[in-house]
Amino acid sequence: MDHVPLPQRPPKRRRRREGAAPAAEAHDSAGAAVAAVPNREGSPEPDWAPKTGVPSFAPDVKVVRWVPGKCQYEYKDHTADIQIHSWGDSVEECFAWAALAMFNYMTPLKRLASSALSAKGSAAGTRVPGNANMGAHEDDDEDDANDEDEDAPATEPTVGHSFEVEAHDAHSLLFAFLDELLFNFHTTMTVCNAVQVLPIERGEGTWRVRGTGVGERFVDGVHEQGTEIKAITYSAMQIVERDEAEAAAMESADESNPGAKRRAELFVIVDI
Repeated sequence: MDHVPLPQRPPKRRRRREGAAPAAEAHDSAGAAVAAVPNREGSPEPDWAPKTGVPSFAPDVKVVRWVPGKCQYEYKDHTADIQIHSWGDSVEECFAWAALAMFNYMTPLKRLASSALSAKGSAAGTRVPGNANMGAHEDDDEDDANDEDEDAPATEPTVGHSFEVEAHDAHSLLFAFLDELLFNFHTTMTVCNAVQVLPIERGEGTWRVRGTGVGERFVDGVHEQGTEIKAITYSAMQIVERDEAEAAAMESADESNPGAKRRAELFVIVDI
């Protein structure tokens, strides 16, 4: 049987989407082409980035914002993991501070905006390696949460996430709350530097809470990389609530525990 060549399909022609304009190339003041830095004002977002707006906070409910020297959390060493200890005037406030502690561990919130701004304004105008900014801070011995000498750069949030989680008790609710924010970070790269937690609904067998977090989208090569948190755990999880009398009785508590004199505190270990 003679060999018969198979018919070949003509090559596909890609059609431009309706309304799509051709990509414009950015140039510096000298006219040289430069690479755009994504996820900043005036710069394009990455193609994979979901188009989300910035949700609004509910009125008359406290918003916990990350401010140097005023953070109500600490990191405690733990075998192969890290323990987050947060405190406040309510369990809801402790939830919010624990969330900010989690984000700060993955990327320093103190430099969340400055990392991108310095990359955007660099002379080369090109994308920097993911950990390029870390060398400039190798001598920082003090914890970012207690650093009062360096003010956080003023920046408006560009992304946010509103959500609701429910569970069967306080511990499982804390797990679901942090896990939701961590999952959202891994899927949309949203890093929150302000979090609002609405009053917890404590039903019989069902606990529910709504929250909102706003901040920036983490961009590899622009923002500084910290240590990745892989999962939330139940190991040694504690949630402590005190009434006014109990809080007053704790005035003479050990100074080594900054949360002992507050109405609430919590401990949660995260897998790194």
